Amino acid sequence: MRFTFILLLLFLAGCKEASLDMDIPYAGDKMVLWGKLKAGATIRIQVTKTFNPVGSIPKDATVSDAKVELLVDGKEAIELSSLASEKGIYVSDRVIEAGLTYIVKASAPLLPAAESAPVLVPLDVPDVDVVRIRDVPGEINHQTRQDLVSLYFKEQQAEVESYYTLTFLSYFDKDTVSASPYGATDNIPAKEEDCHTWATEKISTYYIEAAGLTVDLSARVFLMKSKCLPELNTPIKFYIQTSKGNFDTPQWASKVTMRVEVVTKEAFDYAKIEYDQPEGIDLLVLPPQRALTNIKNGYGLIFASNEKVIEIP
Repeated sequence: MRFTFILLLLFLAGCKEASLDMDIPYAGDKMVLWGKLKAGATIRIQVTKTFNPVGSIPKDATVSDAKVELLVDGKEAIELSSLASEKGIYVSDRVIEAGLTYIVKASAPLLPAAESAPVLVPLDVPDVDVVRIRDVPGEINHQTRQDLVSLYFKEQQAEVESYYTLTFLSYFDKDTVSASPYGATDNIPAKEEDCHTWATEKISTYYIEAAGLTVDLSARVFLMKSKCLPELNTPIKFYIQTSKGNFDTPQWASKVTMRVEVVTKEAFDYAKIEYDQPEGIDLLVLPPQRALTNIKNGYGLIFASNEKVIEIP
């Protein structure tokens, strides 16, 4: 009887839920800087601030009274202006130049000054030949018409590591949507390797009048390191969706494009971390997840890119 009682106690102890009390240290508000320095585009930087993780979440964390500067190649400083239509957004008409190094600096009342690491804007975008086979049986999604796209990079693996993104878009009369790419199972994009990852990127917004809501449209983006490039005659293959509507009577896209982009390492590392993070209710029982920042005395991410868009024939 005594033995049975001990077993019962052990069973109850094993079934008892354990809670984790976390004393989260907080050293005060700091600025959060976000920005993509895109070659050939004007400057746009978002500035928000952190808040105490204990207590209610503030309705607005934007910083609208900051002084934001862009230091170019360690010589010239460009002061950004606050955008009247969007709180916490700072802009300049100055165009980002490939091959130059930029540092973002920000200061604001009652907040410590923050500064990004130096970011070098990529200079060269690889040349890619595209071969498209229309209306082929898909390997995963059998509910829509799909095309098979084979990409031939015209260069071997570079000595200096580079990071590429590929974004496929289908254009219809009124809509531009993601072509929903996925890698062919016999090819590099389908393999689980450290040098590949996927992400999503906002491409546009539209307003639903009946619901009174503004909805973001996003595209699926494939990222890879240059060391993943195959031999010159070996393609990287994707299935893409270039139609919508009924399977038997589809509406075909009037145009399909691929954006090939060279990004800095921070962009790839951030996407890799985000893609690898578990989602859903598991977050309630797991320790704090990995994060990434290249901001000194603050948080956020400043990275750079250079791109070109190829129309797929």
